Amino acid sequence: MPAPQQPARPASETSLHELATGSGVKVAVIDTGVAPHAELPGLLPIADLVARETPDPLLDCDGHGTIVAGVIAGQTLGVAPGAQILSVRQTSAHVAVENADTPEGRSGGTLASLAEAVHLALDQGAQVINISVVACVDPDTAIRLNSGVLDDALARAEAQQTVVVAAAGNISPECQPGSVVYPSHSPTVLSVGGRENTHTIAEYSLPEPEGRPAVSAPASVPVALSPDANGWVSGVQPETGEAREFHGTSFAAPVVSGTAALLRQRHPDYSAAEIRAQILASAEPSGGAVDPLTALTYVPPADVEITPRHLAFASPPPAGQEIRARLASLLACLSLVAVAGLAVAGVGRPVRTSSFPTGRRAPGSGSRALPGPRSPR
Repeated sequence: MPAPQQPARPASETSLHELATGSGVKVAVIDTGVAPHAELPGLLPIADLVARETPDPLLDCDGHGTIVAGVIAGQTLGVAPGAQILSVRQTSAHVAVENADTPEGRSGGTLASLAEAVHLALDQGAQVINISVVACVDPDTAIRLNSGVLDDALARAEAQQTVVVAAAGNISPECQPGSVVYPSHSPTVLSVGGRENTHTIAEYSLPEPEGRPAVSAPASVPVALSPDANGWVSGVQPETGEAREFHGTSFAAPVVSGTAALLRQRHPDYSAAEIRAQILASAEPSGGAVDPLTALTYVPPADVEITPRHLAFASPPPAGQEIRARLASLLACLSLVAVAGLAVAGVGRPVRTSSFPTGRRAPGSGSRALPGPRSPR
């Protein structure tokens, strides 16, 4: 749904950006692609792991990655408008893989392609990596799932002092409390829950496992970057039903990624663990609400020690199968504003995602729900 006009930058953001803008910091967005937009002047295409034969990292048929990038580095409303966005297109609900065993085809990525995306981002010097499209599996499945390639990629990110931030996931029939979420399963990934407001965690936000510090951020985007023009969109307007603004833990994660970019600019000598520790220590004690300005200006009390609790959150994978012609995804782009459900699939078996709250409809020509996302075999 088009926004009536370009929004104005809040005064609080102006004071924040007098301290840091994220200038000189590279933030990789591993998502559905990031479309070119006047609000993202430094946008750099890195790779397209969805349409390998006709790659276009700046194609975003789903709209999801463009909105995420705008939250991080949009010139008007971004947390870190000086940061440079690196686009790695790793998944899409609207590009089917050939030889699928269902009529609608299979969409989404794999843990192997997610690992590949992390490596590609690191190759290009990414200092922060945002992953808002996550995979959610039950604990029994997680035990059998080989996540070694992803774990290796995340270990490399930690060794390169790159901060990795991921959505905590949204509760859905396929993603219940107690599920294992990738890549948030890693102790070196900042997993971000969603907030409805300053005091309330969104009811759909998947809780962190017991004993793990919680981090959360605003999960609603009242006005977002349009993926098919240089304009703005304010939500989804199905043919029937009232308009809904964009919300989900997908959009909470980039608030924290933008905060990490600000801290990286201000403290270039910090390790990834130290940036995580600063974010965790400055977060609101109940629910872990992250405020970029508070994180940037936080000074630990003299009698408070940064503990291990904080610091702990301290050959390429095989290519995917053939992807159908890029034309199909281009046609899908004409009518889509945002994706309602995406998947990052586990190696060798489907894994459901929880990027958006359950029950949301896909925008476009009608209010149909998107086909259930599954992985290529």
